[in-house]
Amino acid sequence: MNDKWLGGPPSVIIPRLQSLLADIQSLASPGGFDGPVDAVTIRRCMLAQRSVPCLIGEMLDHPQLKSGPGITSELFYLDRKRRIARTLSRWYHLDEGFLI
Repeated sequence: MNDKWLGGPPSVIIPRLQSLLADIQSLASPGGFDGPVDAVTIRRCMLAQRSVPCLIGEMLDHPQLKSGPGITSELFYLDRKRRIARTLSRWYHLDEGFLI
């Protein structure tokens, strides 16, 4: 059974949300976050919006997509100063500037 809004079955969405929650909790704990280890690099990116906020840009070394133009899943965390972002699926490192 696919969830019409989230686009996938609960067996896929729940582990992604649990992973997102663990990452956001580590951001809130003192000394608990040194930065993402397995972040995908996104070059020349800008903030975009579908029905939810997301990023568009040139993806590099994404585990499921070939390198090139792409759009992320829902954006849950953005830190322009540290140049990192967390979507529903994974961490991103904002490379070569954040355009907006």
